[in-house]
Amino acid sequence: MFRLLFSTTFFALLSISMNAQTGNITFKVSGVQTNLGGELSAGIFKEPNFPTVGEQFRGKDAKVTSSTMEITLKDVPVGTYGAVVFHDANANNELETNFVGFPTEPIGFANDAKIRFGPPSFEDASITVVAGKTIIVPIKLK
Repeated sequence: MFRLLFSTTFFALLSISMNAQTGNITFKVSGVQTNLGGELSAGIFKEPNFPTVGEQFRGKDAKVTSSTMEITLKDVPVGTYGAVVFHDANANNELETNFVGFPTEPIGFANDAKIRFGPPSFEDASITVVAGKTIIVPIKLK
């Protein structure tokens, strides 16, 4: 009986401590062009991979249903990440670009970081996940 109680308590405490090292991210996306169809692709990146599509640390896609949408990433490890959402109009899991590499599908970065002569810096588009908290990240697609 003691052994069962001990192991149940141990695993419950282990679960709590593991969850305490994560948080959630909710992207509140505006400027979604519903006439394009497709899906939104939200991703967070560690610095060396930012913002290479397919190299995200964690991502989630959502079918376009409204001009404003929310996408939530749950149980994200505590840390700093670069954050981006793009409107994958043709749902091919790739960001379409023109011949010079400028995105032709709507895209937005955390902190409204700007695209100039390339993607914004990791620092400009970074967010910090805090243990046990949900951070809200507004993204305006352009």
